[in-house]
Amino acid sequence: MILGKCPYCDANVISKKINVKGKNIKLYSCENAKKEYDESEQYVFTADSTCRFRVYSNAFLRWNKKSFSENEMKNLLSNGQTIVRLHGKAGTKEYYKYVITDLEYGVSVLWDEEIEERA
Repeated sequence: MILGKCPYCDANVISKKINVKGKNIKLYSCENAKKEYDESEQYVFTADSTCRFRVYSNAFLRWNKKSFSENEMKNLLSNGQTIVRLHGKAGTKEYYKYVITDLEYGVSVLWDEEIEERA
């Protein structure tokens, strides 16, 4: 499924289901960001990869957000940012933060930007 255009090379960003360590998650990646296993069993970009944009749907798991949805990714790609709902330890506190694309990590949280609680 095509979600939008890559912020770095303007190719399509696609969504596909993958299994990582027994967990089914979605991978949002630029069509030009190809990876494969090398001879030392490391998962590396191929020689013909021209982009590195990749985001795993569980990127915000450490903040108790189970999944970064396809709709959130579409919004990020079309607007350059999106708002996500994160949670404190044990899910006790809820807060909202802006997320932007990041060349090295795929996405980054803007921690210094305050967002009013949403109804």
